[in-house]
Amino acid sequence: MINKKYFKNRIRKGIFLFVTILIAIGLVIPIAGLFSNQPDYSGVQGDDTAQQTPQERLAELENQARENPGNVNVLLELAQAYFYAGNPDQATKTYEQVLALDTQNSEARYDLATIYYFSSKYDLAIAQLQELLKNEPDNKDARYFYGIVLGTGVKDYQGGIQELEKFIELAKEGPDVEKAKQIIDEWKTAPAP
Repeated sequence: MINKKYFKNRIRKGIFLFVTILIAIGLVIPIAGLFSNQPDYSGVQGDDTAQQTPQERLAELENQARENPGNVNVLLELAQAYFYAGNPDQATKTYEQVLALDTQNSEARYDLATIYYFSSKYDLAIAQLQELLKNEPDNKDARYFYGIVLGTGVKDYQGGIQELEKFIELAKEGPDVEKAKQIIDEWKTAPAP
């Protein structure tokens, strides 16, 4: 009798571990897709411009930002350059500068939420996404990411499911819709935290 219970519990733990690993693997792909709009730091700035290293481009952007601190486009590019150079703290400060100049800049809010999410600052990521969605309720990418943050960050599976369903309603079809449906199915059977 003891052996049967022992083996049943081991089987349940094994199944739970297997499902958890599948969920984790399934979430890596859509989260990695968040960075699909990365700027090109290959050094090529155009047909006429000489090649620059990422460090040279970063220095150039810093100079441009010092010369014209109100240029939102330069600040956005500088924040992205800081992030991809491995300096998320400086990127955060620069995105905050952008938002001080343009409170409704959705790109800055989305990217800032991304930094907070990957820094495990889920409440801050949620706040940025909520503010973005207050201004742009039909922003599909923000709905999808908000659902991911809720489900994987704070383990609010119900909230995450609701946001992913809103995303599906807006997007209607495509590979991200199929992935969102798969995530919803997984979260519906996920144990409560």
